[in-house]
Amino acid sequence: MDPISLKSIQAIPEPFALKTPKVEASSGPGFGDLLTQAVEQVNRMQHEAGRLEDAVARGEDVNIHQAVIAGEKAGLSFQLMTKVRNKLIDAYEEIMRMQV
Repeated sequence: MDPISLKSIQAIPEPFALKTPKVEASSGPGFGDLLTQAVEQVNRMQHEAGRLEDAVARGEDVNIHQAVIAGEKAGLSFQLMTKVRNKLIDAYEEIMRMQV
């Protein structure tokens, strides 16, 4: 058996050589930006639902079906946002437990 030498290690073909991956900055929005946009969208939906509910309560000419649908959409989106937040917190806590 031939001893391993530095010369033989340097002769490893390129596809099999270990390389340090290059990390490039992405031009798209980051994870935090996506979360912020989602929270802002939920907030807009809730404000719109509240505005429509107030208009119905004042007796303005507003389609009551649209007001109810807007309220349900806002409620469901808030529930989804809450569940996503809870999952993120669970994942963070799991990562912290792994580091201990």
